[in-house]
Amino acid sequence: PDTLAAAAMARAEETGAAPVSQIAHWLFAFDAAGMTVFRTLALLTTHPEDGRRARDEITGTGTGTGAPRTLPFLRACVLDTVRLWPTTPAVLRQTTEDVEWDGRTVPARTTVLAHAPYFHRGDPHAPYADRFTPGMWLDGRARSDPALVPFSGGPGVCPGENIVLLHTSTWLAAMLGERLTYRLASRVRPGPCRPLPATFNPFGVRFTVH
Repeated sequence: PDTLAAAAMARAEETGAAPVSQIAHWLFAFDAAGMTVFRTLALLTTHPEDGRRARDEITGTGTGTGAPRTLPFLRACVLDTVRLWPTTPAVLRQTTEDVEWDGRTVPARTTVLAHAPYFHRGDPHAPYADRFTPGMWLDGRARSDPALVPFSGGPGVCPGENIVLLHTSTWLAAMLGERLTYRLASRVRPGPCRPLPATFNPFGVRFTVH
């Protein structure tokens, strides 16, 4: 009764939606969640201060099996990982009315494609452009910047944002809370001493665990 499947079944009785379609809709993007977890873990291993803060948060919230833990800092780490390497790099929108743009009229119902990686890192003067900066998701900086849309935004925002953040932060907490030490063994090492790469292949991420 406490599963996502049960919740979808209960909702289906109210709305008439097909439960089978609901399960597929919620689960189709979980490969992207897995990619993000390993990228985030890689960043936490190469950014010691953030790694310590994440472990302190995990220790401070306990390891009980009751209500899900909020884990705001780990969620912020996931959000900034998706900012750096969006799992949905193309955001599609459609104009609702004629728009005057650069001396021309863009008619209503025109499809517009926004390249999320450009917006997330496009301002070279932004201190976070090519840096891992999870703190900005907690201090209001990210919220005040409309160019940052790791889960899209507006009426087309990803409906699974909260459940993905819950799963990924809980997954990371389980891995980091086992008193194990993870060290990145991959060729690409996204550390704090240089701008982070534009792409980061999650299938090439390797760790040693102690």
